[in-house]
Amino acid sequence: MTVVKPTMISCWIIVKILGALVSAYPSQQFLPVQVKDGEYLVGGDMIFPTQNMMRGVAQSTAGTRWTNGIVPYVMSTGFTAQQQTLITGAMRNIERLTAISNRKCVQFRPKIVTDRYSILIKTGSGCSSHVGQNTGWTGQLELTLQVPTTPQDSHCMHEGTIMHELLHTLGFQHEHQRSDRDSFLTINYANIQNGYAFAFDKLTSANSDNQGTPYDYNSIMHYGRTSFSSNGQPTMVPKNPTATIGDRTTLSPIDIQEIQKFYQCK
Repeated sequence: MTVVKPTMISCWIIVKILGALVSAYPSQQFLPVQVKDGEYLVGGDMIFPTQNMMRGVAQSTAGTRWTNGIVPYVMSTGFTAQQQTLITGAMRNIERLTAISNRKCVQFRPKIVTDRYSILIKTGSGCSSHVGQNTGWTGQLELTLQVPTTPQDSHCMHEGTIMHELLHTLGFQHEHQRSDRDSFLTINYANIQNGYAFAFDKLTSANSDNQGTPYDYNSIMHYGRTSFSSNGQPTMVPKNPTATIGDRTTLSPIDIQEIQKFYQCK
């Protein structure tokens, strides 16, 4: 899992997706690179509000971190009571897993009038989230979860998927895009759907921070073997033959460590 450095993000990141989950749901169809409502949809499910922010205007790693580790949220009315319980349950699990001596490292709570920043959790197409608090952005930050109308589009309403998106909200990017990923993965570009190689773009040490943690095949932020596959064959293969990737059920121990480190929890 990698922390974004908005001050250093280069032009490759200004482009990509309207929200769709890839890892555990390889059959999901993905939309091409888009700019929507003046915002940039990137790398599978990440939103950056402006091109300038992605190039680093008035941004820093500290600006990505939510103040005091508190993420105020507003829940839209488009979710059923059961779906709202699933979403808040994912929040509680992140809080519980990252707590140190029963003290919360990060906290998700309903927005109050004095909160300057908040995340609007809403229904929409696909699964996506703004990345980090984005200090300096005056618009509404959003996390989108598609409400299923058929079994085929139910992928967003899984606890692991919601936790994945909430980690984007907290400021984290995808594990398979780490700057050191080539030492741990083989990317099979011949198997990638036409137009989707962007999902495998690699970050550099200048625009991301691996926080000194080892590469984590088990990260909830890792895509699966056949993500964006055009033919059902693997698009990425772990160099460790026993490794499993893309199993989005809960935070890995390294995910937990990285959240605690990024939010300076003790």
